[in-house]
Amino acid sequence: MTDAVTTARLEVRPPVEADRARFVEFLCDPDFMVFYPVSYTEAQANAKFDHLLALCQEIPFGKQPVVERATGRVVGYTGADYLEVEGRTWLEWGYRLIPECRGLGYATEAGNALLAVARRTYEGELLAVIAPDNVASQKVIGKLGFTFWKQAPVLGDLCNLYTLLVQRP
Repeated sequence: MTDAVTTARLEVRPPVEADRARFVEFLCDPDFMVFYPVSYTEAQANAKFDHLLALCQEIPFGKQPVVERATGRVVGYTGADYLEVEGRTWLEWGYRLIPECRGLGYATEAGNALLAVARRTYEGELLAVIAPDNVASQKVIGKLGFTFWKQAPVLGDLCNLYTLLVQRP
């Protein structure tokens, strides 16, 4: 497991059991899950959180809570998780923030901080999957260094796919 990374405004750290209720709340909220095909049920959200706990034991830049340092509240998550696309298992980069924290640069700030961990610990290609009408997220993924690859169906929806080649220094 990796340690927390901090920026001027944020901390990105591995999830802990105390984060469960907040993550279940997020994953069951349609406003938080906008641009995802469905919101989770409580049971699905708990299973997803269990998956994230295990994932961060394996991948130092797995999906992790984004904590607003000024308030101490978890405002979303960023990082990578496994995703099957076109018969290949990818490390898929993603992020979600609570609605009131969108548009503040948090996704880019947290993403860059955790991508620095990826660059120290991983070599390979990362994938990002973004809804074509999610213009704000397309701008964020570009700021993180990803480039447009193509449009393809993912989980039943046509999505824009972006890639980033990560190489250790």
